Parts: sequence; structure tokens; C-alpha cells
Amino acid sequence: MNNLYFKGLSTDNQELNQIRSLFQKSGLKFTNVFYGYAGLPLFSKEKLDAAINDEVRRSNPLRQDVNIVCHSMGCNLGVLSAEKSSKIKKMVLISPEFGEYSKQEQRKMQETKTKPTIQSPFGEQSTKIDGDKVRSLIVFNKTKPYATLAIERVNIPTLIIYSKDDIFIPQNYLNHLADRKDNIDIEVINSKLHNPLTSVDHSEHTMTLIKKFLK
Repeated sequence: MNNLYFKGLSTDNQELNQIRSLFQKSGLKFTNVFYGYAGLPLFSKEKLDAAINDEVRRSNPLRQDVNIVCHSMGCNLGVLSAEKSSKIKKMVLISPEFGEYSKQEQRKMQETKTKPTIQSPFGEQSTKIDGDKVRSLIVFNKTKPYATLAIERVNIPTLIIYSKDDIFIPQNYLNHLADRKDNIDIEVINSKLHNPLTSVDHSEHTMTLIKKFLK
């Protein structure tokens, strides 16, 4: 079965190739769905859903059953796709950022403004962003509440993976979500990185978790 990948906002081509290689070494098929998010329509939920579904169909032209693996902002779009498509059988969400943050989590995120050494979910160059990234950030903020509502309606087997010291993840919300929904499991990586798939120390373990879940 093919696995469709929804990348995070800051994932560059080098990281994408690295992730593709991990899938191939694990014997898993891999197809990237989006290379950029800036052009997605924002003024109509119906048009946004249609644009996402068009990209998924392009990535799966034979309309076969697929799994989806998503990272960060890509989780928003992956969840919206899973809500609409009966072809998606399993879903892996790596470092999803939809949902509600606790007050403690919000305080930690605010503290990062004075601690530039902490990895940002939007990349180390997030303070110098071009027009496309600005538009992509708008897409992220627009789709976040949609994904928060959609995950309640998606009942396919879902694995959520996040790093325990990643302060950009609403961990309390995600853990409560998994407690309420029988279709959701959580795995926590002993890391602070926003994408453990791109980490020298944690990529193999993360890939093992994904492979075990998708088999």
C-alpha cells in the first residue's frame, strides 16, 4: 500500500529526500503530496477541501487504498483529507499542532521569543520569511481549527508521534484526545525536535514506530 506524505511548513527538499529514503529503506512506498501550501484557497472551506482532495487524487491516480503520514502543518491537511476520503485506511500524525494549548503550554511558547536557541516548528530562519511562507502561515492558522473539529469525526486507526520536550505541541490536548477516542494511539519520543524523522539520533526509532503501525 502506498503512503502519502504531507510535509511540514519548513521541510526543505533535502529533508524531504531524507524522509523518502527512510521510507524506502523500511520497504514502505512513499509519495509526497504537497510541495508548497501558499496557493491553497482560504475564503471557502468547500474550495479548500476540493483543493486538498485534488492533490490527494493526483498523488493517488489509481484511487487505491492508501495510508497518510503527516508532519506539523501537514497534519491539518491530512486530517481534513482523511475526513473526506474512504480510501485512507491509516493515519500517522507527527508533531500535530492543532487543538487547544493549556495555559502552561502557552507560557512556554511565549518564553521562546527570548530563547532563539529553541527549535522553531517553522525552521531556524522563521524570523526572515518570504511572501510564500507568510501565505503558508496563514493557511496553517486557517486550517488549524478545521483540523481540530475534523479529528473528532475521523475514526480510522491513527498514531500520533511527538517529542516529549517539543514545546510547540499541545500535549495535554492530544493525550486527552487519545483517552477519549479508541482509534488513536500515542508514542512519545525522548527528544525536543519538532520532526524526529530528520534527527540522526531518533529517525530510525521513529521510522520503526511508523512501520510497525502501518504494517
